[in-house]
Amino acid sequence: MSEDQAKDPFSAGAVARQLDYCTYCPKMCRHACPVSTSSGRETFIPQVKMDRANQLRLGRAPWTAEASDPLWACTGCRHCTMYCDHGNEPGLVLLSARAAAVQHGVPHPALTGYSERFRAREQRLSAQVHTMFAGQLATEGELGFWPGCDAIDKGAADIAAALALLERVGLEGVKIVDAPQACAGYPLLAAGHKDLFRWHAGRVAASLRGFKKVAMGCSACLYAMRSQYAAEGVNLRAEIVSLADVLAPAAQNLACPLTRKSVYYHDPCYHARYNAVVESPRRALSQLAELREFSWAKSDTECCGGGGLLPKTMPMIADQMAKRRLAEVREAGGGMVVTSCATCTFMLQRNAPPSVEVANLATAMAKLSETPFTAPTSIPDADEA
Repeated sequence: MSEDQAKDPFSAGAVARQLDYCTYCPKMCRHACPVSTSSGRETFIPQVKMDRANQLRLGRAPWTAEASDPLWACTGCRHCTMYCDHGNEPGLVLLSARAAAVQHGVPHPALTGYSERFRAREQRLSAQVHTMFAGQLATEGELGFWPGCDAIDKGAADIAAALALLERVGLEGVKIVDAPQACAGYPLLAAGHKDLFRWHAGRVAASLRGFKKVAMGCSACLYAMRSQYAAEGVNLRAEIVSLADVLAPAAQNLACPLTRKSVYYHDPCYHARYNAVVESPRRALSQLAELREFSWAKSDTECCGGGGLLPKTMPMIADQMAKRRLAEVREAGGGMVVTSCATCTFMLQRNAPPSVEVANLATAMAKLSETPFTAPTSIPDADEA
């Protein structure tokens, strides 16, 4: 590897090297891909997906929807990287391959017109959060709260719980960021719209200028703000943290229940393997409950299927991944599963069996500490991007 490639793992030369290494690899990470495991398809293992990207790059395969289909069979969960001796990053390299597919006029069929759909959803969700949380938004402050698009769309109660918790522990001044955007833009990267992502990131950065720190409710968009914004030349003045990082030190100020309930914690992939948000949600929960771990946890967590736009491109496989994740709890007799990402919360909730209760971290902490909150009336999702 050259010195330049070592400094920039996503330079053209470094990407080519990763594609070559994966192409000729004996498939040592195949067990770590939740998409191939849940679908049972050999064409979706990391080695085959990277080989397909390589063949497309070298002109040995045509840029067609059929040939590029494996590029979309990835949530970017990074589990394969944990088992790669070379440290290859298939999840991120495949994002570049998706952008190339879009440039060649072959986006995934389910993502046709995605840029316009994304823009329309942003406008709808921005109006929606103003309706549901009137008087609880601000354009400046010491700490702002960015719930994320899935929380606004499907988890309004979780937003209300977070605000109630923050107020109870003495952080009364925390408001939702008042912005024309609801999403930090990660879905645009996953859809292959890199230029639009850069433009969107600049607008988000402008919306955050009035805050010293911003707490994020979405693990993928936390990663996008921390890493991908800088990679695209977009600088943020505010410090970007996970909501779990804010709640963890404050949890000791909450009343501990006399009877401590046992709860499982599900690590969102982007928190555990991109953002290093592993211990803070556990510290927060441990103040209020007996924490139990999945067999696959922390940096070895299993993906719930919510990343990489997989719920749009391969919805049945995405749901199967969520069911697979919860099977361990179901087989142990059921219980509560808590997670710290709005997208993970939605995916697990809609696929939970009757014996399993899924809760967002903020809502779980509010319920366990008997912190009252009132969920606003949600507005039906008219056009999910």
